Amino acid sequence: MLRDRLLRLLHTRSGPRARSHAHGRVPARAGLHLLVIGLAALAALLTARLVSEPEPAAVASIPPAPLSGVRAIAATGETFLRPGVSHTTAESPLRASLASPQASLRPTGDVATDDTLTREVGRVYAARTDDGYEVRALADQIAPSVPNVIYEVREGDTLGEIAETYGTTVDNILRNNAEVDQGGWIAPGQHVLVPFDTGILYKVGTGETLSQILDDFLNVTIDDVLAYSANNLADFSDISPGDYILLPNAEHKPPPVYSDEGVVLGYYGVPDVSGDRFSLPLPVWAFVSDEFGTYRGPGRIHTGIDLALAPYPASSVYAACDGWVSRVEYLTYSYGYYVIVDCGDGWDTLYSHFSEILVSWGQNVRKGETIVGISGSTGYSTGEHLHFEIRYNGAPLNPREYLNFD
Repeated sequence: MLRDRLLRLLHTRSGPRARSHAHGRVPARAGLHLLVIGLAALAALLTARLVSEPEPAAVASIPPAPLSGVRAIAATGETFLRPGVSHTTAESPLRASLASPQASLRPTGDVATDDTLTREVGRVYAARTDDGYEVRALADQIAPSVPNVIYEVREGDTLGEIAETYGTTVDNILRNNAEVDQGGWIAPGQHVLVPFDTGILYKVGTGETLSQILDDFLNVTIDDVLAYSANNLADFSDISPGDYILLPNAEHKPPPVYSDEGVVLGYYGVPDVSGDRFSLPLPVWAFVSDEFGTYRGPGRIHTGIDLALAPYPASSVYAACDGWVSRVEYLTYSYGYYVIVDCGDGWDTLYSHFSEILVSWGQNVRKGETIVGISGSTGYSTGEHLHFEIRYNGAPLNPREYLNFD
């Protein structure tokens, strides 16, 4: 209808009879139509401008790692991140979460809006896929600023996924979460203590000192704890109740072992078992206090090797060979309480100065498994130690020829 009216108006104006009594209304009508068209064009222009104008970035700093499953956005030269899909991992609530204070990042390059981030061995990469799979280093992962995170399990999470995301292992998570099912089953809403490095996380109690804490663990020292930067400890006294500290590579002490008489035996581990005829009789000792062959007077030498045990009292002494107990002696002046094990083929081992003997004559023993006795200082001894001999056809030989005591 509008087109027909316009055509009629145009035709009317082109002929000599166009100037009739309607001549005065034609310009008004044309002006009105032009005004409507102009307003419509202006509205369309304003709408396009409002839709296309970018919103200002609300975040301008890189959040903490982990970054697996994160997309990158660049805005006015500043880089920030939001959850997305990773090239190397499937998206899940865990990987889409950026709640961990595991580490901060140091950017090393620009990020495009269509880049996808992925993390490999402590570095973060940006992958671009629009014109081929191009991978560019984006950021370095800086050391963790805290030793752990308490993670709340979400639907679909697994221990393996949690371990991978936070750069640890399932075994390391299990050893720090006694309440978690050892089969790895976890429930949504459950809280899991996740350490960022191998070791034991310890929550400091009221009045505890670092020395007291470490007395309950093996394979860790105060220097180890202070050197782990994520603990943020200036010195050994810089701990507060409620803090979590990581004890790197620490192990829980095993339950006490008792002899038949109810005596608590010292436990310092188990010696490594060699595939050769002989293995070490002790897992640890302080030092070699007397070597084989030391002069003892005319016609006499020291017939074994002495291992000082003052820092390791009541050590469990293990059989150094497979065999049977061929002699058990008490209250002899020189050797004190001692045992001889027949290793077969003419070979024997002797262990002396025990405070307690735990085997009997004729008993079969296995190296690295059978505890022969408990260390002491009986007989001719000036301090707790183990006198150990290897004999062949009754003749003493230097134990260093068969075992490493360094």
